[in-house]
Amino acid sequence: MANENEVSIQREMAKLRGEFHNKLISELREFVAYANLPDQEICRKDTLKKLYDASHRLAGSALTFGYSDSGALLRRLESSLDGILNQGAEIDVIALRKQLNVLAPAVAIPEEIDKDLDAQGSKPEEAKKVQPRAENLLLYVLEDDPTTSNLLKIGLSSFGYYVTTFTSIATLCESAKKDRPDGLIVDIERNNIAEQTLANTTRCLRENGMGSLPILVVSQHDSFAEKLEAARNSVVAFHSKPVDIPALESTLEFVLQPLAKSPYRVLLVDDDVYSMEHHRLMLDKWGIMAHALSDPSKILDLIEEFQPDLMIFDLHMPSCTGVELAEVVRFHTHWIHIPIIFLSSERNEGRQISAMMTSGDDFILKPVVEESFVATIISRAQRARQLAELMTRDSLTGLLKHTEIKERLGHEYARAGRNNSIVSVAMLDIDKFKRVNDSYGHQTGDVVIATLAHLLRRGLRTTDIIGRYGGEEYLVVLPDTDAKNAAIKLNALRKEFEKVKFRHNADEFNCSFSGGICQSDQVNNVDEFVDQADQALYRAKERGRNQIVESDDTD
Repeated sequence: MANENEVSIQREMAKLRGEFHNKLISELREFVAYANLPDQEICRKDTLKKLYDASHRLAGSALTFGYSDSGALLRRLESSLDGILNQGAEIDVIALRKQLNVLAPAVAIPEEIDKDLDAQGSKPEEAKKVQPRAENLLLYVLEDDPTTSNLLKIGLSSFGYYVTTFTSIATLCESAKKDRPDGLIVDIERNNIAEQTLANTTRCLRENGMGSLPILVVSQHDSFAEKLEAARNSVVAFHSKPVDIPALESTLEFVLQPLAKSPYRVLLVDDDVYSMEHHRLMLDKWGIMAHALSDPSKILDLIEEFQPDLMIFDLHMPSCTGVELAEVVRFHTHWIHIPIIFLSSERNEGRQISAMMTSGDDFILKPVVEESFVATIISRAQRARQLAELMTRDSLTGLLKHTEIKERLGHEYARAGRNNSIVSVAMLDIDKFKRVNDSYGHQTGDVVIATLAHLLRRGLRTTDIIGRYGGEEYLVVLPDTDAKNAAIKLNALRKEFEKVKFRHNADEFNCSFSGGICQSDQVNNVDEFVDQADQALYRAKERGRNQIVESDDTD
């Protein structure tokens, strides 16, 4: 049964189809009117260019909404005009008039569509939605070595995962029927689970409806043969023993990203608002957040605000081409990782290739086939997000690197100035961290660093920005938040962190952190912004640590 959102999308699609139907009739009548112009007027270059642009735009929309007859006739007209304008073909006025006259609505609009404007394509309930997971992720571990099993359970639990361990495939699959995990870690050391080979595990998962479950492998062996077996059984990651828990957690963050993160964000730019809205609703149906933009000149501010994973540009727009728009975007190197897909009814392969060679990453023809269109968007967006993570994120914590967090702070500071709003920045530091490394080793220290990172990600808003500033230092940017409210949020997390119990062999210990906060209206530039937060942090350390100090608190 379709849920409320899916029913709403169906209604919007039906309304959009009705609006386009009326628009198509009106524009087809305008084409017929052009056929009655005098020869001299119809042969003018600006007239031919208007007809070419209109036929190109309307052909794509007509085919998108299922008007195949109209779309074919418009595409034929577009091809003729392209030959005249771009390839030096002579103007055959009689033939041109015939092509315009045949576009009469009564001839071009199929009867079945005219009678049933509410006809829809694939049903929303059939779509496989990409849904975000807000709660902590559940991991199953298949391992009968108690030492390794305990290491994985304790280590990954400290990063916020729920971990359940099993010693047999049958028990694991039975449990998964009641509480399906988000990922599975399997030890393929044959001495541990001799009868439970990786192939048996994957077969059992398929038989119990979990063939798509991400599988990660840990193994005593690091040979090509072991890795080849893993690849043949659809394993997504391979780690050698002894298991490096922070490295394994980093892999889990990468692999399970679509589950743990927000929906993919797609920016659509097209002057044809009907076609663009149709594609926006199509993506919405699959759980993809799409923003539609009909004015290309507003794209730079929108990219900054919307932060898309992928952009889709129409190739032919009146104010600028899709290629020109892509080149403008590519001037900004910090957006170079965002894929650009051209979506157009352009059939000329040379122009398609030229567009991709210049500044694009893919080319999709209108009308789109929904499943393949969405699959392309998801695969491109997923890979782009993963690459962006690798480029901009610290491998241990998953937080933004030093340079990236400073850049994002600069953007938020400038935006607060434009909007006359407040943004706060906090500098955090783990107290007496050197003592942790000296007493328990760097691997345990890494667990402490990564645990605080996880706590910050979980406890702050999705609009807040967190970076690893260096070593055990973190920089937190809190938009639309003054220093007082920022302190309330961070104090709550500080109290939660000091309750976390860390373990090293038989030892158990706790950690704390201190912080300094500054708000944007107290400084004149970004460097002063960070410096004031850093000085407040220094005062927190002087006052005994494990506290948050605001920059204007100088007592």
